[in-house]
Amino acid sequence: MKIIIYFILFVMFFSINSVSSATRQIDSSILTHKIYNFFKKEKFFKDFREDSIDILIRTPLKKKIYCEKPILSLVSYIRNSNIVDLMLTCNKKKYYLTVEIQSVGKYIVANKYIPHGTKIQASDLKILTGRLDQLPHHTYRRKKDVIGRVNSRDIFPLQPITTFMIHPVWLVRVNQQVKIIIQGKNFTISSEAKSLNNGSENEMVRVKTNTGKIIQGIVNKKGEVIIFFKKYVFFD
Repeated sequence: MKIIIYFILFVMFFSINSVSSATRQIDSSILTHKIYNFFKKEKFFKDFREDSIDILIRTPLKKKIYCEKPILSLVSYIRNSNIVDLMLTCNKKKYYLTVEIQSVGKYIVANKYIPHGTKIQASDLKILTGRLDQLPHHTYRRKKDVIGRVNSRDIFPLQPITTFMIHPVWLVRVNQQVKIIIQGKNFTISSEAKSLNNGSENEMVRVKTNTGKIIQGIVNKKGEVIIFFKKYVFFD
């Protein structure tokens, strides 16, 4: 009889340990899933729709924490950072968690050396796949966003291309004499003025007329500055 009792206690002991161990293992995965859904609801992933995303909890969890329905709230987040601080409320207790968001996806790098002042073509670019959260901020993800633009600095092979490296082709340059066309109802006036800033097609620029007045208008594809009479604005 004693042998049977010992055997039952032995089985119960290992069963309890097994369940407890399984519970601890489930805790982390359940919490990670909840955090993922929380981020998704808060639109943290709006820029990573086609990417693979992993959530890593950097704060060690206490063994006794088990929360089937955790309540999560945002504590702090620096834009363009992959580190987020959250507060977990569970059974009226609060825990602070540091979470890392890792994302893998495609991005654009230089296929070869591109000297500054080059109008970038498709052959100058290459697509790589890797950790997006480790790249410089504002790295381009699509070739079409880079092709046709001009780099303001030298770009080296396999270097990620960011928005700070390139700009549109300037049709109007600062201090350049440009043609201005003032358009109104049933009339058009043409003249010349000096551009006060660079501008590409459809961008707004300011020009200084021969009389010293400063006007702003929109650059057309010919490099002319179009000024609509209703928007004819002078600056002192």
